[in-house]
Amino acid sequence: MSSYEFVTLDVFTQERFGGNPLAVFPNARGLTDVQMQNIAREMNYSESTFVLPPRDPRNAAEVRIFTPQSELPFAGHPNVGTAWVLAQKPAWIPGMASGEKMVFEERAGLVETYATWLPSGELSSCSIFAPQKFHSMHSIPKAAAAACVSLPEEKLTDDALVASAGVPFALAPVRNLEAVKMAKPDIAAFEYCSANYGYPEEPLCMMIYYKSDSGILHARMFGPLAGIYEDPATGAASAALAGLLASADSRLDASLKYEVSQGVEMGRPSEIFLEVQKAAGVVESISVAGKCVPVIEGTLTI
Repeated sequence: MSSYEFVTLDVFTQERFGGNPLAVFPNARGLTDVQMQNIAREMNYSESTFVLPPRDPRNAAEVRIFTPQSELPFAGHPNVGTAWVLAQKPAWIPGMASGEKMVFEERAGLVETYATWLPSGELSSCSIFAPQKFHSMHSIPKAAAAACVSLPEEKLTDDALVASAGVPFALAPVRNLEAVKMAKPDIAAFEYCSANYGYPEEPLCMMIYYKSDSGILHARMFGPLAGIYEDPATGAASAALAGLLASADSRLDASLKYEVSQGVEMGRPSEIFLEVQKAAGVVESISVAGKCVPVIEGTLTI
């Protein structure tokens, strides 16, 4: 039998038992694909990550991300959380790190991560850059999108739009905070939308959002076909949303910042901070940042 250390932490929060839980296995050498999937199913978090030696020794690690059902090419909170764990314990980095920067190899491409430290030596936050350029794909009619989240059509202000900065999500604007709170997933409607307006990479997942007068984006993300009834913090969907909003902004050259509040309705409030760089009207990069709180350290034996 072999033993594997793991760490769990709450991502995109400053408070234990807030944010999105994550399990990180910092030395996954020797684990098969099937074993990683079984471990992710056993941990039963929205995602678990497995750190392996990089193919290119100049990078920090290969990071594989599994939900309880399948492997993902990229996700936000697993990268922020894994960066936090490796920054705290650099002896666990199997490749090379350059100062505050680590590069992770993932199915969606290379993911740059950065650790920010306070003068006291305390880790303040970790940020990542989306591995792909922002791109929008196609729309989903208001009626079909509203049905997915059990809302009347008039509660949406426009059609949903499928967009990606590494992983596609359907992004649906709702009329007010009341609509955000009312939403709940309808699996039959998700199945219909996935069949008619989905994308081949993954089962259709949908983030609804409302921008308050304070500028904060109040959001919820549902992915019942991916085994995630509701996610308390979704960095990849937030990155796509930031790209969408920045694309619609009239400024051609700008650094645009957004804050997403998610997980409130689940009792796991989360804060996701995003920055988009635009040049000549084009979204050039999207960063996703947040804080983490370590929760559990343990060993799993196989």
